[in-house]
Amino acid sequence: MTGPGADDPHDQLVRPFLDRKQPLPPLSPDSDMPGAGSAVRAYAMTGGRAHTSVHLEFETMLQATADGREALTAVRFERADIVRLCQSDPQSVAELSARLHVPIGVVRVVASDLIAEGYLEAFHPSTNVADDVLLITRLIAGVRAL
Repeated sequence: MTGPGADDPHDQLVRPFLDRKQPLPPLSPDSDMPGAGSAVRAYAMTGGRAHTSVHLEFETMLQATADGREALTAVRFERADIVRLCQSDPQSVAELSARLHVPIGVVRVVASDLIAEGYLEAFHPSTNVADDVLLITRLIAGVRAL
């Protein structure tokens, strides 16, 4: 490194850009910086929105409608992925977030848009789980299967 203060190790740590011999590393989603490209990607997927028109909990189950199955060729990117995953079996918002490796807030916004367009149907969890006999029966059957 040349120039004023080139021999000072403090300058090398504080101003690494003074070393012109090394090119700057590219900023990509695969870089070591946490969230380098994910924030921009999430912003693009939701159109900058954080609020939804339909309130969706983590455990809200989503199922593709007949219109959603027909429109699968017309929707693209994450929207198509969400409809495709919800085609055969209902998926929770949290499951979709995990499977798509997308923040749960993004899944909420995109799924809310798909519900408003009629491509998805939402099944909200019952408010009083103790009264949901079918849920308790399925839970018991699932525990027995373990």
